[in-house]
Amino acid sequence: MTDTPEEHFPDDYRAAREAFVEAAEAADLGITSRVHPKAHGADGKPLFLDVAMAGPRDAKRALLLISGTHGVEGYFGSGVQTGLLRQGLARRVPEGVKLVILHALNPFGFSWNRRVNEHNADINRNFVDHAHPPANEAYDALADAIAPRTISPAAMKKANARLTDFAARHGAFALQEAISRGQYHHPDGLYFGGTQESWSASMLKDVFREELRQTEELVVIDFHTGLGETGASEMITEDLPGSPAYARAKKIWGGLVHSSEAGESVSAPLCGTIDSAVGLWMKGKALTFAALEVGTQSLRDVFDALRMDNWLHAHARLDHKNAKSIKKKIRAAFYVDTADWKRKVFRSADNVVSNALTALS
Repeated sequence: MTDTPEEHFPDDYRAAREAFVEAAEAADLGITSRVHPKAHGADGKPLFLDVAMAGPRDAKRALLLISGTHGVEGYFGSGVQTGLLRQGLARRVPEGVKLVILHALNPFGFSWNRRVNEHNADINRNFVDHAHPPANEAYDALADAIAPRTISPAAMKKANARLTDFAARHGAFALQEAISRGQYHHPDGLYFGGTQESWSASMLKDVFREELRQTEELVVIDFHTGLGETGASEMITEDLPGSPAYARAKKIWGGLVHSSEAGESVSAPLCGTIDSAVGLWMKGKALTFAALEVGTQSLRDVFDALRMDNWLHAHARLDHKNAKSIKKKIRAAFYVDTADWKRKVFRSADNVVSNALTALS
């Protein structure tokens, strides 16, 4: 690893894509680019989901690396993917193993510095039966406090008082779960799972059909930011302790592994996740799925940034006088633009990927 991994982190989505494609081509990897048919970037240009591949096409063992599931979190995942490619990741892939690198699953959110897609849908809550979506009664009861329609000091004070009261009665973690679990009745709210399958979800299915249909043993690392202490890392799994998948994750990543379903993690249990969807697609096969979560700011600061950004896009305009400061705040909530943070999280990601490759060898 170089002494300056911060050089691999991009300034925006367009620079991220250019650097990733250049690094993949320099490593002589095959690339498949899927262009978004409707949405466009903040610069007015097309958006792409790019997939780079190394190793045998029909390999039975594979490693899948995903960035940008939550758009603005793509700065971290993209920087890691590009940096590892530049440092020879393709040459480290064991014989008989396939490496699949998916860059910017949600390119819209990445380009616009949003966590969600063009329909305000959270891609990691989108994998549900939309005819019969899960209920989240706690969110329903708190909806206008979680995502206020106005952000005046008086309105925010009232909204925060309701959330504080809920936490006092049910606990802080119960509040976190109510907010972040996923909800399907408030299209202009936070953590909305959408009303239909998103383009990103459809493209991920396509990647599995095209690139991973013959895989019998798969390790997936989905890069995320926003939970935990600044610079801290955790491998979040939905598998329960005692399960074969949890045991595999522990063997690969040791103490970094924590189960959200068992209450071990910085994340509350979630609905409609990629983890759950891939589990169905890989049923009967050996799947080890974990989200590498790295901390940025306090949970309160991240939540406030999400609320402000949601208000801006749902109830105001991008030419609002506070738009620039709000967009700066949401970017900072998921991307700590300092050399120290970048070096620390890059080292964590490099170790996590290295351990996965060793496990597949």
